[in-house]
Amino acid sequence: MRLLPAYSIVLFIILLFGSVFVFSKPQVFAQTQQQIEQERSQKQRELEKIRKDISSIASSNASLTTKLTALRAEKSKMQKLLDSMSQDVKIMEAEAKKQEEELIAIANTYSLQQALYTIESQKNILVTLFESPTLSNVLDRFLYYNVQSQSMKQQQELIELKLEAIESKRKYIAQEEQLIQKSLSEVTGQIASLEDQQARVALELAKNYAQRNSLVADISKLSRAAQAIINSKTTGGSSSSGNSTGSGTGGGASGGTNTNTSGAISIIIDGTVFKKTNAVVRVSAANDEIVLKGSRTTEFAGVLEFNKSSGMYAINELSMDKYLWGLAEMPSSWPAEALRVQAIAGRSYATYKMRYGGYGKFDIYDSTQDQEYVGLGKVKSSFGNQWKDAVTSTTHKVMEYGGKTILAIYSSDAAGHTLASNESPSFGGTLAYLSAKQDRYLEGGVWKNYGNSNCGYWIIQGNLNPFPWCGVTRRSEGINTLARMEDYLNGAIYYQLYGKMVTTGELSPTALKNHLTSKNQSIINKVGTITDIRHEYDHGGNQIVQNTKFTKSIIVTGTTGSVTLSGPAFRVSYNVRAPYKNAVYSTLFDIKKVDMNNWELWTRGFGHRVGMSQHGAYGRALAGQTHEQILKHYYNNANVVQYNVGRNIRVGLTKVGSRVMEVSAGSEMSIYEGGTLIKKVSPSSIIKIEYN
Repeated sequence: MRLLPAYSIVLFIILLFGSVFVFSKPQVFAQTQQQIEQERSQKQRELEKIRKDISSIASSNASLTTKLTALRAEKSKMQKLLDSMSQDVKIMEAEAKKQEEELIAIANTYSLQQALYTIESQKNILVTLFESPTLSNVLDRFLYYNVQSQSMKQQQELIELKLEAIESKRKYIAQEEQLIQKSLSEVTGQIASLEDQQARVALELAKNYAQRNSLVADISKLSRAAQAIINSKTTGGSSSSGNSTGSGTGGGASGGTNTNTSGAISIIIDGTVFKKTNAVVRVSAANDEIVLKGSRTTEFAGVLEFNKSSGMYAINELSMDKYLWGLAEMPSSWPAEALRVQAIAGRSYATYKMRYGGYGKFDIYDSTQDQEYVGLGKVKSSFGNQWKDAVTSTTHKVMEYGGKTILAIYSSDAAGHTLASNESPSFGGTLAYLSAKQDRYLEGGVWKNYGNSNCGYWIIQGNLNPFPWCGVTRRSEGINTLARMEDYLNGAIYYQLYGKMVTTGELSPTALKNHLTSKNQSIINKVGTITDIRHEYDHGGNQIVQNTKFTKSIIVTGTTGSVTLSGPAFRVSYNVRAPYKNAVYSTLFDIKKVDMNNWELWTRGFGHRVGMSQHGAYGRALAGQTHEQILKHYYNNANVVQYNVGRNIRVGLTKVGSRVMEVSAGSEMSIYEGGTLIKKVSPSSIIKIEYN
């Protein structure tokens, strides 16, 4: 889950394609060259089918994306139309109000004219003649009142017609608004449905990629095994099962086979073979603390399982809370509320895997492919009781959205703004509860993030240490000179042109420059001699504001012009072409000019930045927020609920398993074959498990 620095680039590729370790298929226990060829042929057929499935699913995903884009455009168009109609209604309401006021004024004037005319018309003709100096004046007075009355009646009728027209148009707009609102509601529903389909397709695609990668690994191992047999026949040598431990990445196939055991598991107690079996072997300790020594030594709670059909050398089965005791995803010294956030997020992620994911014989990996799991060492180290208390105090608490446990993804530091799941290259699918979240507060006129300020913004250029977390270390060889910056910019141009990147081994800086120059596309072609390079964020400008999410562009100025390049393209180029361990670890980064021959690159944040920010949770806990407040901030509209999956979790051990392993404990151990107890072993004994 949390992308540790030393593995970030590898993990990026693993998350993008849903890869699994080579353990994700059962180990090869082939006996003869003929059997190996048959199995390899079968797996090759399976591989071709998986590739076709991937192509079909990818096509379906592309179709869904096209439909979503069209629907979102239609939704935006309808929303703009509604806004325009609303504005029209406001204008008509103002016009109607004005006309009504004029109508009232005319009506009042008309009433007055009518009264005066009535008075005049009722007078005795002799009186009227007496009051008027001339007969013409008498006629003028009667004519004036009559004409005025007719004129005002016409104006009144005209205004009433205008009001009727306005009301008619308003009713028409209201009807149109209802129809558009209905259509908008339907489109919104269609978008939600397609987003759900896209999420399911993304998971299916990841599953198929995992199967593809596993089959490729198996075919490779089978090929090595076949070659080993040929080599053995040629040299006349003999193979041995061997006793050394290994990393578990190869398996026993390439080291020959043991025809007497048919790929069985050997159980050796204190140096003496106790039993060889093809069944599942399980070992537990009376005090629930058991040590496994393989490629490294680790202490676990629960049961250790050795199952050659699982694709793993060892599986640790234990209760959910004891699994979480070993979750090494956040320092145990951090504030209690931050630890509770991590416990609930970790439990939610694991529960999601148990309910909807998993890898066949086990639920979850012990590495950052899923979550970093280190066994009992976590709670037995400094501040371990604080982490244990966080797990215990949140027992059975998980996050749910729409009645389902969420895939509670998190990363180390979101740099003040998380990304939506579809904004990160590590995921691509849209999950409503993994939306982009602002994670900054204003202090002294400056927007600061809730993450650790000493670790949320750090230099990554020219490091003595491969992946420093905090602080600045550099060596002169690592400085980004102008020549190097030109190469990174040329790499970004190459990436934008061809949609792929080349290493310096494939195209040296000179070769890359010459290639682009021949097409009039090099950075020198575009700007002449470089005078300035600066970054620009997604909102525009190079200053952090509340909603800054990523570095959108690199603006290069030169003696003959300027050009704007893609920020993500520059990041890809830098990560591939920069020397030593230099890399940009976040999509939000800065370029700082020290002088023309020294350019520093600084990264803001660390990891994929989707879901909960661990350093953000740390800062929010220090600010007094509760774990539920923090979780609801990062996981949009998800709720903390009580849920018990009802069984133990099964963890595939990639970091400790090997072909030969030793099991020990400080209490009596029990060995099971299948589900049957076959041996009780004293605490002073050593149990050796060997895959033949």
